[in-house]
Amino acid sequence: MRHTRADVVAFERGVRQLPEVVHCHHITGNFDYLLQVEVADLPAYEDFHAHQLVMSLPGVATVTSYVTMKTLSADTT
Repeated sequence: MRHTRADVVAFERGVRQLPEVVHCHHITGNFDYLLQVEVADLPAYEDFHAHQLVMSLPGVATVTSYVTMKTLSADTT
């Protein structure tokens, strides 16, 4: 992602418009943002990736995806 203030504002405005994005975290490190995305299945994610993340969000240069296999929390037994 380019790092001008206008690019950041445009990206954040665009990501707020995507109902699949549950959380968007501005982070440090190798990536600028971490998105939590919820879709029905992998084909739905493939469509979201191709048509929403890459094509419609301004300033996106690369996308790295991780699929959650299991979620543990403090109250999980």
